[in-house]
Amino acid sequence: MIKDVLAFAAQKTEEGQKVAFVTVTQTSGSSPASPGQVMAVLADSSISGTVGGGASEYRIIRQSVEAIENGDTIFEFSINHADNGMVCGGSMTGFGNVLGSQARVSIFGGGHIAQSLAKIAVSTGFFVSIIEDRPEFASDFEGVRYVVCSPEEYAKVDPVADSDYVVICTRGHTLDQEALRYCLHKKLKYLGMIGSKNKVAALFESLLRSGISQEELNRVYAPIGLDIANTLPAEIALAILAEIVLVKNQGTPKHRKSPNE
Repeated sequence: MIKDVLAFAAQKTEEGQKVAFVTVTQTSGSSPASPGQVMAVLADSSISGTVGGGASEYRIIRQSVEAIENGDTIFEFSINHADNGMVCGGSMTGFGNVLGSQARVSIFGGGHIAQSLAKIAVSTGFFVSIIEDRPEFASDFEGVRYVVCSPEEYAKVDPVADSDYVVICTRGHTLDQEALRYCLHKKLKYLGMIGSKNKVAALFESLLRSGISQEELNRVYAPIGLDIANTLPAEIALAILAEIVLVKNQGTPKHRKSPNE
């Protein structure tokens, strides 16, 4: 049982999902749970394993989902079964760890900028996903989740979570537009797209004609990145990640050095 729960948690975190891994540490009375029982909980309340079932387990599932949504990394629980209407009485205590809780960067495209961006994002602690329709590019990436997915499959595969920081840098305007159309329906923490001012203006005009609102387009960081780079892919990637970190940490784009020094 524990082996199955661990395998489930490992698979889901590798897919980029957050998992609350719950462990019962102590019980008393006629508790239906036993010390050492574990359960893995996903953000949609689906589970693997059990901590005794019934109303008490339901309460722990709700607490786990809240921890995932709030960005907590650890939480504790103390349950009196009688308070939850269970005739067995007794109680149990334990804790949960939220796995896969690091910030996530999802990149549409597998070209040179995406390769540089993935590398520095991984090195700074982000969980990185690459969304590409070309499987042969997978070998160019290390330490990332590589999702082979065409624009026609975005809705079905749903490769991006609402908590992601998303960068669109595909190999063509049409692919950029389809990725952007998909992402605008998400409540993302950051949505940026590579492109010149002329390209961005033309693409936005096309989306406006298709029914996308100006308010939705105003969410997009485009052209993308802080104004610190030239045309080198590595510098562009650094400028993009700097903007993402700025948004994530609610920083301000100013020098720390005093002007009087």
